[in-house]
Amino acid sequence: MFTLPDYRRGMGTHGPFLYRVDENLVVEAMRRHMIRRMTSGLIGKLIVAVLVLLVLLIVLDLVAYGRLSGIALVFVMAVPAILAINHIWLVPNLGRRQHRQSAALRLPSHIAWDAEGVLFTSERGEARVPFADFYRWDETPGTVLLYQTEMFFNLVPKAALEGEAPDLIARLQAAGVKRN
Repeated sequence: MFTLPDYRRGMGTHGPFLYRVDENLVVEAMRRHMIRRMTSGLIGKLIVAVLVLLVLLIVLDLVAYGRLSGIALVFVMAVPAILAINHIWLVPNLGRRQHRQSAALRLPSHIAWDAEGVLFTSERGEARVPFADFYRWDETPGTVLLYQTEMFFNLVPKAALEGEAPDLIARLQAAGVKRN
C-alpha cells in the first residue's frame, strides 16, 4: 500500500481519506449521471421533442377520431416503458460493466483537499485538480461526483469522507463550480 508524503498533511488539508469504489456506488452514480444526461444537452432536447410529438399525436388523434388510435396508444405506453427499462435495467448493467472493466476504479484510492484543490492518489499515481478546473459536481445519497469534463467524473464515496463532504462541496461552490 502507498502512503501520502508528509508535506501534504499540512494545515488546512482535509484528508487523506482512503476509499474504494464498489459496484453499488458505481450503479448509483451512473443512474444519477444518466438522469442528468437525459434532462440536459442534446439528449434532453431529443427527449423533449419526442414528448412534444407524443402530445401532438394524442391531440391530433383526439381531434380527428375523437379517441386515441392504436398507434397512439402504443407510443403512449412505449415511451415510459423505454425510459423505465433504461433506468431499471440498462443503466445498472452499464455501471456494473464499468466497475468490472476498470481495474483503476477498483483500486484503493485517497482523496485530500486544501484551499486550492483536490488531490487524488492511488498506487497508479496522483492527480491534483484545482477547484476551479472542475467542470461540474453532483451528488447522490452515497457519493460525490466530481466532473472533470461533461462525461468524466471522479466518484468519491461520502462514507469515506468522515463527515467532510459538506466542506468539499462548499469549496467547489466557492470556486464557482456549478452543480450538475
